[in-house]
Amino acid sequence: MAIPHCPLRRALLLLAMGVVSALVACHDPHKKYALTPLVEERGSGGEVAAPFAEQLVRYLRGVPRAQGNEFILQVRYAPGGFAPLMDSIGDIEALLVIMRDFPALRIAIEGHTDSEGDPEKNLKLSQWRADWVRHFLLERGIAEERVQAEGFGDSRPIADNSTPEGQAKNRRLVVRLLNFATQSTALPDGENRRGSFD
Repeated sequence: MAIPHCPLRRALLLLAMGVVSALVACHDPHKKYALTPLVEERGSGGEVAAPFAEQLVRYLRGVPRAQGNEFILQVRYAPGGFAPLMDSIGDIEALLVIMRDFPALRIAIEGHTDSEGDPEKNLKLSQWRADWVRHFLLERGIAEERVQAEGFGDSRPIADNSTPEGQAKNRRLVVRLLNFATQSTALPDGENRRGSFD
């Protein structure tokens, strides 16, 4: 294809080509969670875990789970940093898509740290990390009243803080569903069980 000599036509053609190539290269955000097949990953402790988005969507569709309505975001931080490393925000991006797909869903983002360092600084750091996720969602169109953020510092450990493995488990961001209850009855014709929003 020849590029026109007229600067205005050339600019319009290049712009149109750029838009088309951008649309072709754009990935489908709904592929952040695909319900089939359920991919399982081995955790550091040998436990089998499905990826965050699949766990959350299956729960929203009525599949019960032992951990109930709390889901851990798999994100990484620089030591002492409040913003996640950009190559580790896949779960946060998936949460954004899920929040868009389930517009009545309300959540709380809970930040937690290990017990290393000053407890007051840990409390602030956990709040900043939870706030970062909240702002990420709000800046992308999620309504403010749908997302809460709270930092707990080292006050709610889930593992032993005296070991590096335990400390790693305690440093976490949790998504807790605020208004969703699963129903244990199956729908006719083999449809997935569904939950309801309170």
